[in-house]
Amino acid sequence: MDNEALNRFWGEVSRGNYPIIDYEGNLGYSLLSQDGLLFIRNDFKAPNYEQFELVFGDLFLPDTVQELLFKDRALLLMVYRKGMQNLLLSQLRTDIKFMLDLPHGEYYFFAFVLDMETESLLDSRIHAIGFPSRKYSNNPELETVYLNNPVDTWEFVDPSHVDIKRGGPYYINLIMLNIEEIPDCSMLFSELFQEDESWSPL
Repeated sequence: MDNEALNRFWGEVSRGNYPIIDYEGNLGYSLLSQDGLLFIRNDFKAPNYEQFELVFGDLFLPDTVQELLFKDRALLLMVYRKGMQNLLLSQLRTDIKFMLDLPHGEYYFFAFVLDMETESLLDSRIHAIGFPSRKYSNNPELETVYLNNPVDTWEFVDPSHVDIKRGGPYYINLIMLNIEEIPDCSMLFSELFQEDESWSPL
C-alpha cells in the first residue's frame, strides 16, 4: 500500500466519509444499513468456491478510552487475513455496530484511536488499541459479562488471530485499551506478525 493511497484514505477519514482501503490501495466506502449497522464492504480476494461468514463487530469503551474520544480523533478498524497478505482499513463509529462478510480464514482484528490533526495517517499518534475479547469473541453480550466479572482489562483480551470458519455468524467484540495499559505494545505487534511469513509492513 503506497503513501498516496493512504493519504487519499486519510483525507476521506478527516471528512467523515467512512472510507475503506485494501492492501492494494483500492478505496471504497462503508454503507449504513436499514438495521443501523455499518456494512464494511471488503475486497478480500477469494476463489469462487470459497465460503463466507457474516462477522458482526462492536466496541467496548472503558472509561479510560472514552475520555480520549474527542472531535480530533479518528477510530479505525484493521482486519488482516493471516497467510494471504490481505489487509483492510476502515473508519468506524462508536455508536454503531459494524458488519463484514469474510471468506473462511484466520484473521487479526484491531481497532485504533488516532489523532486526526496530522496530514498523513503514518504520522498520526495512536492513543488506544482495541483487541478481541479473550473468552467471548462469539458472545454479543460482552458488556454485561465484563461488568459482572471485573478483572484486569489486559487479561480480558486476546490479540491472537480469530479462526473464521463454518458455523457463523461471528461476533467480534473489541475491547479498547489506552495504549499506556498495553505492555510492550510495539513488541506485541512485531511478535504477532513475525508468525506470518507473508506479512510485510505498510
